[in-house]
Amino acid sequence: MKKKALISVLTCISVIGTVMMVYYAVGRKKPFKDLEPSEIVSATVRLDPPGTTIQIVEIEELTGYLNDVVIYNRDNSYTKYSGQGVIFTLMLSDGTQTKVMAYNPFFVMDGVGYKTKYEPCQALSAYANRLLNDENANIIVEEPPRLTVISDETAFGALLGTYSWQKRNSDGTSTETQADSPHPLDCENLFLKFDTTETTATLNFTENPSSILHIQCWNEKHWNNHDASSENIAIDGYEIELKPGGYIYEVVAEWDTEKSGYGGIAHYYFYIQVLGNEQ
Repeated sequence: MKKKALISVLTCISVIGTVMMVYYAVGRKKPFKDLEPSEIVSATVRLDPPGTTIQIVEIEELTGYLNDVVIYNRDNSYTKYSGQGVIFTLMLSDGTQTKVMAYNPFFVMDGVGYKTKYEPCQALSAYANRLLNDENANIIVEEPPRLTVISDETAFGALLGTYSWQKRNSDGTSTETQADSPHPLDCENLFLKFDTTETTATLNFTENPSSILHIQCWNEKHWNNHDASSENIAIDGYEIELKPGGYIYEVVAEWDTEKSGYGGIAHYYFYIQVLGNEQ
């Protein structure tokens, strides 16, 4: 009886193993195995987090990683997972665009998820993070970055004001957007009135500018008075000195377009009152 039982168990294991081998042999696909670098006109990758998009220059290297990707059965349960998604957008020579995401243990193609072989997918993610950490990376900034102001261990968002922004199109041309806004002294009802006991604040951009062109402020007694004189504010790195009392601040920053084709000049406004130091 024991011998028969052992034979039955071994038979079951053999059957299961055969089924699994057939399943993966049938389901296994390499969707980009025949993709050539010449077929990719341009490519970008977005890493989320941190929410940064990079222009890819070395198309041949990217193609090599895509050639190795292996997918199995369709599985859209990736939407229930949390982690870093690495999204590649490919503009192809036939005029089409495709988006793929490396999101181990999933690989997503144009919104459809598949289980994937771990190693090639992980190689794509590692490649994207190497690009992110490269000091010469071509960061794509499609719109003015957000500015967060930090003081007294508390952060709050600044208002985006007037800006002029350039975006590079897939055909090599550029599109420029001009946006106007009210004067900072007309934005009283739009500001978060922030109080601090500190005399400094730190400017934290989601993508640091090439330069900060100018910072000025107005005392709050000048609300709606466009003729009021402003005061210049010095900056050390990204730290500014705050004026005693309540003041409206304007920061003007520039992102150079020469390297990536994306950038421009943007104005930001915020209000801070330094408590206990009013004059």
